[in-house]
Amino acid sequence: MNDQFDPVARRQPISGLSVFAIVVAVLALCVGIFGLVHHAGSNSEAAPDHWSKIKQSGMLRVGYGGYPPYTIVNANKSDGQVVSGFSVDLVNAIASRTSPPLKVEWHQFSFDSMKADLDADRFDFIADPVFMTVPRAEDFAFSVPYSYFGIAVGLVRANDNRFQTFSDLDRPGITIALAEGWTSSDFARARLTKPTFISVPVTGDATSQLDDVIAGRADVALNDVPSVLQYVRAHHGQVKALWLENPPSSVAGGFVMMQGDDRLREFLNSSIQVLQTDGTIDQIDKKWNSLGLFPTIPLQPGVGIRGLDQPQTRGR
Repeated sequence: MNDQFDPVARRQPISGLSVFAIVVAVLALCVGIFGLVHHAGSNSEAAPDHWSKIKQSGMLRVGYGGYPPYTIVNANKSDGQVVSGFSVDLVNAIASRTSPPLKVEWHQFSFDSMKADLDADRFDFIADPVFMTVPRAEDFAFSVPYSYFGIAVGLVRANDNRFQTFSDLDRPGITIALAEGWTSSDFARARLTKPTFISVPVTGDATSQLDDVIAGRADVALNDVPSVLQYVRAHHGQVKALWLENPPSSVAGGFVMMQGDDRLREFLNSSIQVLQTDGTIDQIDKKWNSLGLFPTIPLQPGVGIRGLDQPQTRGR
């Protein structure tokens, strides 16, 4: 009988050595596959560690977009100072106190390309007080806030007295100019349903959106306190601000970096807390007449030092 067609004849016993070789080969294949998967996962999900690079190079690479008085872009860069302002002094104070002190390298960016610039590793973090929102928390890592800001304050023509409160805006026949993608605009859309909204693309400051009021294209423009207040000062007599001292809402603002950059964020968090507690941020605020809100840290003496100015009596 031909063995080729006899199933019984083809059943030959497998030697122990052959079994061992097969097991070894399977294990090697599994280890290789695991190594490839692990290596690919490590490359694609590796957390950034800018802090190690900063300490090695002695350099902080910091992005700035231009948000006076926090980051003021110097049009005349012949003096070597490309940017100044509250946030710049804050970063410089942190850098100068690091041991050894760090140098700061400034990189300008546009807010509409903020995520792309961070992902491309153009700089380590952003100095401007970027407003914290839930959607942004999905894309970025934030430091603890170093200032808070009023949002959704109004800008109207100087002789317009129709709106006493924010809720007065919620009626038909009113046109409101909103800066596309800005926090004040998101707040307004969530709370006002009856006005007509004009969405204005803004890549730099909010001037183009606020111009709609003077030009007659909108009854009201809404934006944050710094943007509206500085616009009113620049167009005195033409427009006025609403609710500056009692904004409809507020947001926190802090440094921004890539998700997962935990060592850098911890360093910046601790630095901000130090500068808040020792009065440095208060001094920077006075220098730049900043337009934010600051939390107070209530402190009281511990039990061991209370009443030390009172005479002590000895018990018997």
